[in-house]
Amino acid sequence: MMHVSVVVVCLNEEHHIFPCLESLLAQRYTLGEYEIVVVDGGSRDRTPEIVRAYTAMHPHVRLVTELRKGTAIGRNAGVSAARHPNIAFIDADCEAPPEWLERLATAFRHHRDQDQNVVAAGGGNVPPKDGPPFMQAVGVAMDSFAGSFNSAQGRRFAEDRQVHSLATLNVMYAKAAILAAGGFDVTLGSEAEDADLNHRLTRRGARLIFIPDNPVIHKFRPTPRIWYHNMVRYGRGRARLLKRHPEMRAWQFALPPVFLLGMATLLLGPLHPIFWSAALYFPAMLLHATLLCLKHDRIALVLHVTVVFIVQHFGYAIGEVTGLLDPKVL
Repeated sequence: MMHVSVVVVCLNEEHHIFPCLESLLAQRYTLGEYEIVVVDGGSRDRTPEIVRAYTAMHPHVRLVTELRKGTAIGRNAGVSAARHPNIAFIDADCEAPPEWLERLATAFRHHRDQDQNVVAAGGGNVPPKDGPPFMQAVGVAMDSFAGSFNSAQGRRFAEDRQVHSLATLNVMYAKAAILAAGGFDVTLGSEAEDADLNHRLTRRGARLIFIPDNPVIHKFRPTPRIWYHNMVRYGRGRARLLKRHPEMRAWQFALPPVFLLGMATLLLGPLHPIFWSAALYFPAMLLHATLLCLKHDRIALVLHVTVVFIVQHFGYAIGEVTGLLDPKVL
């Protein structure tokens, strides 16, 4: 039997929590029992009210209130409250297809039966089909190295594979493994807490498995401005991890500082034509976006995908560089 606790951490998600819970209640799960644990971080909107309505109708839905701020604290509260030995995480702005939990648990059990060092299995995420163009473009852009550094969260790999990290919007862990690693690091707040846990797990010899064809529907950031701020936060989170875990430093994380340095050389363009070379980045992103959209048969999104790349690269680079330079980011 595979009994599972599905943990949803939320804060002011009244517009998302209803479809999220509806999708979780509609799961066709045959491998055992499952419960839904919603951890609310002190929402000031109708989120708690909506969740309580579900707890009144469905005994396997529970609400946990954790007033201390930070996603890491919320996830730990969900782990502590979980009654089952397997914990699946999904974000409040996501919806799970009806077979999501069954496929996730089946893959997790399969890989764990083969190797007890496997402590987690997870999948990717795709935008809703009726989402706005920019949201759709984020989904296309993330399925590329330029959009995700080939992370398991963004890429749509075709086969099961071992990865360095899994995003907590679509993952199942062995609860014992999370506890043995000390849980999510609460000092990280809401920055890179999942990547940090995954790193500490793999450093202990654990294995994480990405499984294809089981994405959740994720309402990506819908505008360039919101996407930019999200990328700045991701970049700062990465800087924090690079400071805490020097062994995580890899060549790809040198790209953001190099990128900003290259963009800065454009200011010297009036002095010599060679300094305009960095401007080739912009047509290169347009070309890359065009090829990517052709691959996904989404040619109408070319300009949107180009904007996603540009906004993402500037935001992430600024977040990482300022985080590396800021002595308060530890």
